[in-house]
Amino acid sequence: MTTKFVILCQPRTGSCLLQATLGRHPQILKHGEILNHRYQGDLPDEGYQRLVTALNRNSHAAIGCKLHAFQPDRNWDGWRQWEPAWDALADDVSIKIVHLQRLDAIGQLASWKIADILKNWGSQSDATDRPTVQISPYELRWFREWNRVLFEWRLSRLSQHEILPITYESLCEDWDTTIRRVQEFVGVEPFLLQQALRKNETRPLTEVVKNYNELEGV
Repeated sequence: MTTKFVILCQPRTGSCLLQATLGRHPQILKHGEILNHRYQGDLPDEGYQRLVTALNRNSHAAIGCKLHAFQPDRNWDGWRQWEPAWDALADDVSIKIVHLQRLDAIGQLASWKIADILKNWGSQSDATDRPTVQISPYELRWFREWNRVLFEWRLSRLSQHEILPITYESLCEDWDTTIRRVQEFVGVEPFLLQQALRKNETRPLTEVVKNYNELEGV
């Protein structure tokens, strides 16, 4: 029996790393970010059928995709046709949820701003001159609240689903244990999977965020 799963996340939380690494497992088929305009897969345009079609295959022991809590992007004129994907997720309680968060909002927001500056939301290994950013206390408070509200909004309809909470920090600090937990959760044989991607940012946050000290305690 195939396990269906969704990685529920927000940008800059390690979801690309998690998704790419799970894709190395021979028993897992992962679709990627199906409510993103850059997605290249052949799926229906209507959101409900889009999710159902993506997960309704039995070629692998587990099949999954990634959904950011804010998707579909409201700046896209046709967002309403994709929003019913969340109805499909709520209706099928057999779909397991890997709930991925980043506890350090400063790090998440800094990574977001750098990706926007570089116009590169994937691997930034070719970026030789990485920028620094400034974050106002107001912006940080807004960002934290935005993340919280969106996660709560989406999770409020998923109370009957099995949910595995993990964090960006656990992926960084205890990779082997965390990736094993995810594999066991989606019902595949746990392998020692090496990280498929390298961290974009290796500098300490105090060097990345110009006014980092101003944000401590915010």
